[in-house]
Amino acid sequence: MPRHFDDLMLGTLELFCHAAELQSFSQAAGVLNISPAAVSKTIHRLEQKLGCALFVRTTRHVRLTEAGEHYLSYCKTALSAMYDAENALQDLKTIPAGKIRVCLPNDYAYLKVFPLIPKFRRRYPQIEIDFSLRFRIPRQENPGCDIVLTSWLNYLPDWVATKIDYSVFWVVASPDYLKKAPPLDTIDDLRNHNCLQMHLSDNVHPLRWPFVLDNNEVVHIETQGDMAFFEDVMATYYMALNGNGPAIMHDFIARKAVDNGQLVRLLKPWTRVSHIHYIACAADAMKSPRIRAFTRFLAEELKPADGFPQDAVIIPVR
Repeated sequence: MPRHFDDLMLGTLELFCHAAELQSFSQAAGVLNISPAAVSKTIHRLEQKLGCALFVRTTRHVRLTEAGEHYLSYCKTALSAMYDAENALQDLKTIPAGKIRVCLPNDYAYLKVFPLIPKFRRRYPQIEIDFSLRFRIPRQENPGCDIVLTSWLNYLPDWVATKIDYSVFWVVASPDYLKKAPPLDTIDDLRNHNCLQMHLSDNVHPLRWPFVLDNNEVVHIETQGDMAFFEDVMATYYMALNGNGPAIMHDFIARKAVDNGQLVRLLKPWTRVSHIHYIACAADAMKSPRIRAFTRFLAEELKPADGFPQDAVIIPVR
C-alpha cells in the first residue's frame, strides 16, 4: 500500500489539532514546548502540502476555515484510532501500561486526587496519565476521557460508576470580614451580605446555594454579590480567605483554613447537603488493566474512613 505522508506527519497532525482547539499558534507552542515560529512554519508546510488554507489568521487569534473544520474532524478520528491501537497492544501485557485520560473538577483534583498520584505512580510506573480539569463533564456520549470523576453522573447515564467519596457544602467567611459585616446567623441574613457568586458558563444567573430546612427539605437560595467567578470554585475560596465576603464550597476545600482559624464555618444547622463523588468509565473500558488499576486505586484511597454519613441530605448536582 503506497504511503501518502512522511514520518513526521503524525506530529504535524497533533500540532494542527492543538492549534485548532486553542485558536492560537502561541498557545499551541506553549503546550508542545516549541516556538510559535515553529508552529506557524509547520502549519504553513501542511497547508502547502494539502493545497488549501486551514486557518484564517488575525493579529491575536486564528480560526479554522471551512476546509480546516473538515480536516480537523478527520485528524481527531485518525489520532484517536492511533491512540486506541497503541493502548490495545499495551492491554495485552500482564503489567498495566499505556495512557489513560482522566477528566475531573479542578478543586477535587488539586486537593483530593493529585496528592495520591505519587503513590499510584510508584505502584504502576508504566501507566501514563493525561488530566483534563473541567468544572462539569460535557453533555455528550463521549466526554473525551477514559475515566471521569464527577458528581454530575446524570450526564453519563450509560457509564459504569463507583461511589468513592462524598463532600458537604460549607458556608465560610474570614474573621476579618465578619468583624465588620452584619450578623450572619440564619439563612435570611445572607440578603445583607456581599456573597461571592459562581456561574456556570452557559448560565447568566449565579448558582443558588443549597440548604436543608428542619424537615429535611432542600431549598436553593439566591444570593447577592458584586463579584462572580465562572466555573472556578477555588477562586471563591481565595477571595473568601482574603475577606471579600461569604462563599459556599465543598468541605474539603475549606477544612484546613477553618481548622487554623483563617475561615469561619457559618450556618451549620442548615449545611448538611452532600454530594456523592463517583469514578466512572464506559462499560467496556473496565476490560483494560490500566483503567481497572486507576479506578480501583482511587476507590480504595478515597473511600471515607467512617463510611457515608447517615444524617446528610444527598442531592444530585443540578
